[in-house]
Amino acid sequence: MVLRHHSSFATKIAKQLLATDCSFKPGEEPSQIHITGNESAIFKLDMTPFIATPSEPTAHHFFEGIHTVIELLSAYHAAKSSMPFEVDLPMACESVSDYSDHFLSASFQHAITVLTNSQAILIAEWVKNLDVYCAVKAVESFCYSQADLKILEIATRYGWNVVYDHMAIRCGSQAHQDAERISQFLIDEHGYQPSQRPDEAYYQFTDGWNAYPLYKILNNGQVLRLFIDQSDAADKLQIIQHWNHVYGYTAHHVGIRATKLINGVRLSVSLDDLMHALIKEGIKIMTPTGHYTHGLLLQVFTQPEKNRNIPKSLKKEIAAHSPQLEKGIENAKLLELVSRREMEPRFAWDYFKLYGLKYEPTNPLHSAPYYQYFLPAQAAHVIKTSQ
Repeated sequence: MVLRHHSSFATKIAKQLLATDCSFKPGEEPSQIHITGNESAIFKLDMTPFIATPSEPTAHHFFEGIHTVIELLSAYHAAKSSMPFEVDLPMACESVSDYSDHFLSASFQHAITVLTNSQAILIAEWVKNLDVYCAVKAVESFCYSQADLKILEIATRYGWNVVYDHMAIRCGSQAHQDAERISQFLIDEHGYQPSQRPDEAYYQFTDGWNAYPLYKILNNGQVLRLFIDQSDAADKLQIIQHWNHVYGYTAHHVGIRATKLINGVRLSVSLDDLMHALIKEGIKIMTPTGHYTHGLLLQVFTQPEKNRNIPKSLKKEIAAHSPQLEKGIENAKLLELVSRREMEPRFAWDYFKLYGLKYEPTNPLHSAPYYQYFLPAQAAHVIKTSQ
């Protein structure tokens, strides 16, 4: 019954897109559309929302009422202690260096000296709408990445509501089933679930890596997406496993997008607007991708924030595989800017109804993008730009 409702809704969405944009073509199923991408490649997009039962925003209890940087970091440690994380999982940290703990502790010490209490409040107000897992990883990113923090700071100036889109967790190698282990852990312990679409349950990329996407929806309307990736078993030159060795399971990047409310209608902030706003703040942007999707999903990385403090012995160990890896491993944190085209209000009402939620246009967490998932071609592109 639930699947039928979701599929019926997706058929309506697909028909509406086909009626308003002749660049889309009918798909093999009523809920699908085909679009022509780069080099005339054809991409199949299934508009069926993932199926899930809304759960609590478990981070709220820890991050509500934060006023100082010290309180923010105390809330972080309390939240992290409240549930098991990767470090508590047998075998998950066998290939992770001791330096990974130092990287995080040094980030927090630096944050104490450079973050303001106003910035701490901004971070806490944003992460409290997430679950504990995403909130913990997001705080780690905000304490290191100036790009992540800047997008929160400038949002009010532009009248934007900043929305969590996704997070990438780099694991080790398929030889040890590392991504499989972490994905199952997140399903069992944190309530995530894989996509019900067979073609989206697992991504295999031609340049030496693969990934598992996971999903969750909270009863405040916030959708959480995770991208759990690893190097292929035989590929010692793929940076993912070496990044995991140095940095552990802190998020490789956080994907953030923004919406705005105009005359009662929630609209997506374009990727161009997001990019130009950060460029004005002195943050460099990589090469964007996704324009062929006609705004359904666009993505770009900001320039990686370098880490020059990796121990020489650790860098030498990585450089033994390839000299290029020694430089690439310094790319500690990135921000991924995302833009997803928002549904019309009449569809947004029906979308939230699928999850038993009442759509509230004025609620900044009630974003209802047409396309809910990742796109493999774009995932491959943005990962390449982070090298």
